[in-house]
Amino acid sequence: MKRFFEGSSLSKAIVFLAALGLAASAEACSVCAVGKEEARAAYYATTAILSFLPLIMIGGVVYFLFKKKR
Repeated sequence: MKRFFEGSSLSKAIVFLAALGLAASAEACSVCAVGKEEARAAYYATTAILSFLPLIMIGGVVYFLFKKKR
């Protein structure tokens, strides 16, 4: 069976143009342009929590290992 992308260059061009047309209509997530201040504060707080969570988890493991070694 012939693979999809092994076809003619015309079919590749059609797929490329269709993808390009769909990309133009795509927008950023709806949360990024929130008008309410409460929602914006929640968005920033969630971003901060998710940014620092890996550091906090690594710190917790290091603390646990340090306490266990003593």
